[in-house]
Amino acid sequence: MTFNEYINRRRKDLGMTVDELVERSGLPKGTVSKITAGINSNPKLTTIEALCRALMISVDDAMGLAPAASIFSFSEIDHINKYRSLDKYGKSVMDSILDIEYQRCNPTLKMLTRPFYSISVSAGFGNPLDEPPEEEIEIPDTPENRRGDYVVRVSGSSMTPAFKDGDLVLVEKNARVDEGDIGIFVLNGESFIKKQGVGELISLNPEYPPRPYGQTDSILCCGKVICKLKKH
Repeated sequence: MTFNEYINRRRKDLGMTVDELVERSGLPKGTVSKITAGINSNPKLTTIEALCRALMISVDDAMGLAPAASIFSFSEIDHINKYRSLDKYGKSVMDSILDIEYQRCNPTLKMLTRPFYSISVSAGFGNPLDEPPEEEIEIPDTPENRRGDYVVRVSGSSMTPAFKDGDLVLVEKNARVDEGDIGIFVLNGESFIKKQGVGELISLNPEYPPRPYGQTDSILCCGKVICKLKKH
């Protein structure tokens, strides 16, 4: 494939017109038109570099010196850029949604079984792990879900909008829970799903005040919340 053919294929895959390529590259329209029409098959290096930047490919790819770059649409590129701008929590939420939708669109996806504790966290009960699980639940076999050790049900509205009453969450039992992470905690005999703060457990719903704890309090972390699952 010639340089001109590669540039045209990449431009069309991105849904980009010649005028848009001119605008993005900053090159004269006559220069771009001659290249896309195959009239100029030996452009200057600076011209090649400008076109490659506009088309989001490397010079090596365009000159056939490396394997062809993956082709993404503008919409896909926009999604990628938005995902990269999210914080750790936002990425975790989007990963969970993607896993659920992938399972819906790919029903042959393999499944895992995990212990399911029907006791609801944030309901004022003790350690959900004190008793053996009453049943097991199937979840999609994904790299993220493989990290999880058990599933519990959320109760109440203190963690909305991220976690609503009745939601199921997957928990990694022995994971480190740092400040800002969501975890399952037992504070003075009551179990909660909360965000780890500095000397306090924080609700995502601003209507619920933080729950501070000190040296005289009994607090146990039962694991880190990996993601929210589709209701079973």
